[in-house]
Amino acid sequence: MRILFTADLHLLRATRGPILEKLSLWIRRYEPDAIVIAGDISSATQAEEVFASLRTCFPKGQIIVCLGNHDFWLHDSVRNDFRSLEEVIESFWEPAAELHDITLLDVESDQLDDVAIVGGYGHYDLGFCVPNLIYDGIGVRNEHYLSGKPPIDTPLRWRDFQFMPDGIDLLQVAGNQVDRIRSRIVSSGSSRIIVVLHTPPLEDLLGIPPLHGHVLEESPSPYAFFRAYLGNRAMGEMLDGFRDRLTGVVCGHTHRIAGPKELDGATGVNIGSDYGDPRAVLYDSSLDQWRRIEEGGIYRIQ
Repeated sequence: MRILFTADLHLLRATRGPILEKLSLWIRRYEPDAIVIAGDISSATQAEEVFASLRTCFPKGQIIVCLGNHDFWLHDSVRNDFRSLEEVIESFWEPAAELHDITLLDVESDQLDDVAIVGGYGHYDLGFCVPNLIYDGIGVRNEHYLSGKPPIDTPLRWRDFQFMPDGIDLLQVAGNQVDRIRSRIVSSGSSRIIVVLHTPPLEDLLGIPPLHGHVLEESPSPYAFFRAYLGNRAMGEMLDGFRDRLTGVVCGHTHRIAGPKELDGATGVNIGSDYGDPRAVLYDSSLDQWRRIEEGGIYRIQ
């Protein structure tokens, strides 16, 4: 079985056409049996029309998706009507998935040949924050992360807090995601599992170089602050207990390429799509082989 993995398509109306053209090209060229999208598909209110367009691109094959942080974004006119991510799923994404016969990993797992696809959004648990980060003599505290803005004069901020349901507990959501995905892995009933998340569970899959404290002390970039929102470290610690069953871990979110790389017996991939620049990886289950799709063809990356 051939499975095409992608992520971060951001299928908003203004940019949807060219991205779907690229997806359709991949489908014609590589003839996958299934497509798996690791989050950031569109905004919640566009769920039905986006899933309809995906089904038009791939009318007969299996489509499997997990949600990303942008998929929970709501405009002010409806945002106050929701108090949890689960309510957003139930109101927008779950009905659209059922209508267009798409598996939503945030609700259920799927089986492709002898490989179970298990996953979900993941959220961030601040586990990849830079220790002892200081701006202008002010240490970064948890309250800064919870507001999405470092303690300096900068227009940069983490915007999820403006658009996600108001009042959600960041760490509680991240912990619940870990518990749910652990439960789905346990009940998957398969000896081989590919875990698909939006947020990276491992530092090796962030796709960015490590940051060293002695450099940051001099003049840290505001972007050092946002590293905290790039993944869920507790998720990686949980997955470590299932190494004997893991075939692969696929994620996105950072818009930076990582892998395919070996992760203690499994293969790890961050798709690395950027806005208007979708990327993909092709997996052949019969060969247990991962290949990254490039403009000129397919290249296997060790």
